[in-house]
Amino acid sequence: MAFKLFKIVEDGFVETSFDNLDNKAFWCSHGERQEVAFVEVMGKVTSCYSVEVHPLKKENPYHPDLLVKLDSTGQSQIGEVKIKNSPLFFGERYGVSPQFALTMDLKDSFNYLKWLRRGVDITIFIWVKWEAHKMESGGRTYEVSPMRGIWVTQFSKLRKFEEGNPPPIHWYNSSFRQSRIFRREEEKEWCDELVSFDRRLSISGGRVKNLTATGFMKVGSETVPTGHSSGSYVFDLKDDSIFDEIFFKID
Repeated sequence: MAFKLFKIVEDGFVETSFDNLDNKAFWCSHGERQEVAFVEVMGKVTSCYSVEVHPLKKENPYHPDLLVKLDSTGQSQIGEVKIKNSPLFFGERYGVSPQFALTMDLKDSFNYLKWLRRGVDITIFIWVKWEAHKMESGGRTYEVSPMRGIWVTQFSKLRKFEEGNPPPIHWYNSSFRQSRIFRREEEKEWCDELVSFDRRLSISGGRVKNLTATGFMKVGSETVPTGHSSGSYVFDLKDDSIFDEIFFKID
């Protein structure tokens, strides 16, 4: 489906693209990594959390991004930051206002669940700054207001919601994101793990839909999906039973 993206500038709207948003969204002129940029921002807002880049991230790119301390207890946890700069303009299809629709890759929850099963919860921060404000598609115009904010949740809370109130899944249309299909008779162990994670991945004829466009690999003793994510859960950032607001502003 053809579409055009626009962002607000002083004189009105100017056309942009997902590539431009990815290149310019949150990084300062020094080209900082996203974790470093987020740590700097968290140092400027009032919250009960102290965060730093996790020291193991340098050695292991698969390790969660952050080391998080809750100031009231001094206890440390591992954390992740999810950076979002383009709204899900089609959020209303899933019952969520585009202004507050949050997409989170299925493969992220799949990987975090492995940590949780080992008794390790993950603190998840959502850092939002909408850099796209209008989309034209199929003769319709979708708009959101400029918005900035930081929200936080625990993966254990998020997973409880995923299991009890399965959120809608947004499957991406881009050809490089199309989900690979596996057959149970050929990859039974992997297929069983996928269906155990989310029963909606099971389709007809003993086939199972992958979380990504490619396959899976072993990282140590764990099996993880590889390649571009094929789909995301859709959440509502206004749902305060899941997300706690740290900072929020609509410009």
